[in-house]
Order: sequence, then structure tokens, then C-alpha cells
Amino acid sequence: MPPKIKTMLVMAQERRLPLLGVLEPCGIEVQAVCDCNEAHRMLETQPPVQVVVTDTALPDGDWRRVLAIVTQVSPNIEVIVCSRLGDHNLWIDVLEQGGYDVLVEPYQREEVRRIVEVAAARSYMRSLAQAINHKPKAARAAVAGMRS
Repeated sequence: MPPKIKTMLVMAQERRLPLLGVLEPCGIEVQAVCDCNEAHRMLETQPPVQVVVTDTALPDGDWRRVLAIVTQVSPNIEVIVCSRLGDHNLWIDVLEQGGYDVLVEPYQREEVRRIVEVAAARSYMRSLAQAINHKPKAARAAVAGMRS
């Protein structure tokens, strides 16, 4: 059984319900926060998440600030931005800044599940690659030998 996907939802309380209604039935663990400052605090003190899902605008910033916080705290976490409108320019901005994808309302359960699962898998692979690269030379040699 694959490990449970852990996400952080950075979104005003009144905007969360539709997304929670999609994520939780898929078995995705959700830690909800309201703003950038709370997200920063939680990312530094709580067990790690693989994916951060954020709204475009927040009371104390926007998705760019969330992305900057995530990059500073743990660059292996993938960031998904939620938007009320399908905006091609937003999607390009998110990808160019290092975000993973954009989800557009109304949320489709299978699309959200697929995007979050693939983002979590990418986060896991990046963490694994980082761990392998930080091992001593002997461990790297052993891993390289297993690939041959």
C-alpha cells in the first residue's frame, strides 16, 4: 500500500470546502491553514507534506509568497495553485516560477486526485534523489552497483 499523501491547503476557510470535499474522500490527508504566515509556521514545525495547494490570493500575500516560503523551507514540496478562472497566463506564471500546476474551479474529483498524486510522487522522487546524493561515496557506489 502506498504511503498516505500529505497536503497542506493554504486557503481562506470559506474557500476550502469544495476542495476538501474532493481531497479527503480520495484518502489524501489535508492540513488546512488560512494564510502565508500560518503556512510558514506549520511547514517549519509540523511533519513534512509532499504537496501544498494554495489559493491565488490570500489575506497576507498570494501564491508567489507561498511558493517562496515552500522553496525556502523545503524545495522538494510541490505547489499547486487554485484559481476560480482558467487563466492561461496564470498557468504559465506558475510553471515558470517553479509551481507544479493549476487547478481550476469547479474541481473535478479525478483531475484533482490525479494531479495531487503525481505531484506527491514527484516530491517523493526529489526527496529520494536528494537523500541518495547526500550519502557517503560508498553508499552511492552500492546504489550504483544495484542498478547495473
